[in-house]
Amino acid sequence: MMNFEPLQYTDFPYLEPFQPPGWGDLVPRFKYAIDSSFCRPYKLVIENTMVAIGTVIYHKNTAWLASIITHPDHRKQGYGAAITKQLIDSIDRTKYETISLDATDMGYPVYTKLGFELEGTYAHFKATENITGVEQDIHVVPFEERFRQRIFELDRFATDEDRTDTLAENITSSKLYMENGNVEGFYMPELGNGLIIALNAEAGIALMKCRINNNYYGILPSVNEAGKKFLEDCGLTQFRFSRRMLMGKKRNWKGNLMYNRISGQLG
Repeated sequence: MMNFEPLQYTDFPYLEPFQPPGWGDLVPRFKYAIDSSFCRPYKLVIENTMVAIGTVIYHKNTAWLASIITHPDHRKQGYGAAITKQLIDSIDRTKYETISLDATDMGYPVYTKLGFELEGTYAHFKATENITGVEQDIHVVPFEERFRQRIFELDRFATDEDRTDTLAENITSSKLYMENGNVEGFYMPELGNGLIIALNAEAGIALMKCRINNNYYGILPSVNEAGKKFLEDCGLTQFRFSRRMLMGKKRNWKGNLMYNRISGQLG
């Protein structure tokens, strides 16, 4: 019998075998999910054994599915599909009209069968070592409280989602691109992989210059040609891509305005 239960701190000692290569320690991400007011982490238990895990992350009118993993000893038995379906069923679809996720190659066929549609792809770039010495743009300045709402507006315009709660946790460390007294873009270095949203390539590249120093990777929508060229010019190469998928109401997502995403959990 399948039991769908909230994931708890007492489950942390059993997370290590679930960890996919390259994901890093799963405990911090699930600790954050448990502690957060807008995340709901779950586990699928079969005969007192945790066989699959996953999280729902809520925004104002959309939801994301994240960290859906089946234990290696229990794969190819339908448990990945089962926990994904139960995550979907736990969401109030009258309030959260769109459910999104970032699909790995392993998960893509499962999500397609469940009704998710391809919305776009992310290009993943990396270098063999950290990039240094990239000259900074004088238009990039530290966060000012008076521009808080402007940052929220830019993110809503680019994503067609209201991610205010997530952004608010990291907003004070933001860097802003200013042009004639207006905020044309922002960079959040402490939010996931370092979110960058910008209205034009000039602002986006300036903020990418800020992020790329002492870094070795970048992840952005494949449609952002200017951003990809900048990474290539810095010596990074694309080594894979992932699929952004959705179920429900289509969003007016403008991937060309995203110069680095938050993470696979949030787009």
